[in-house]
Amino acid sequence: MLKGKKTRLIAVTLTATLALGLTVFAKQASEQAEIFYNNIKIYINGAEIVPKDANGNTVEPFTMNGTTYLPVRAISNAFGQDVEWDGATQSVYIGKKDQTKPDNYLDRIQYNDLIIGDNDNSVSRISGTVTDYLNTDYKSGLVFKQVSYFAKVIENDKDNAGIIIDYPLNSQYKKFTGTVVLPDKIDIAGFEKKENANPEDQKVDVFIYGDGKLLKKLTVSKTMPMKIDLDVSGVNMLEIKTRHEMAQYIYTYTALTDLALFK
Repeated sequence: MLKGKKTRLIAVTLTATLALGLTVFAKQASEQAEIFYNNIKIYINGAEIVPKDANGNTVEPFTMNGTTYLPVRAISNAFGQDVEWDGATQSVYIGKKDQTKPDNYLDRIQYNDLIIGDNDNSVSRISGTVTDYLNTDYKSGLVFKQVSYFAKVIENDKDNAGIIIDYPLNSQYKKFTGTVVLPDKIDIAGFEKKENANPEDQKVDVFIYGDGKLLKKLTVSKTMPMKIDLDVSGVNMLEIKTRHEMAQYIYTYTALTDLALFK
């Protein structure tokens, strides 16, 4: 039984492309067609979904000229994909429109575990501005604060790290990028405003592990920010360690900035 039958004038884009040398012609037109509502149900992996528009109103599928048409937003959402309409180009984007845009940032993920070698050690999100010794500002990421005294390390850690922090990636991402710098100035919530935050000739080792396997070791100095660009395909747990080996009892700071994750 047909639930209903409607005839309406629908704007259908008909594109016929003809390449003549380097010239491409596109034809657009509107045609009149009958569309049929036949109480069509949609099941994804055995579960029925009720398609809705952006305002939460039910949108019913229909058939036209023997083809069934489904609402793209409802289907995209059912598969966990974003959908975006670009009216300027009359385009529908399913999934990520800009492939250069990160899918997430590490500092937005709740860490799984934090181990410190001294009670004064800490890890904080950048909620203000960190400036490196090349006068570059960073506004997202993490600051590792650590007592620069070699004895203040985590017991039995093979890298003699003073801070270890674990983030669950749950095998969701393929690439991890960022920049590691030693801050000259720190102006973020939870910190006093600090200038010349690190002692002279300071160097910091940063270790990045994926499920216990060393992915990268970086040695960072004041004038040498280091880039992170790692394949993290299949990584369930990402572990970051910092090691400061100065003999004097003084705080040192390391900033891991713009920590982008891509699927």
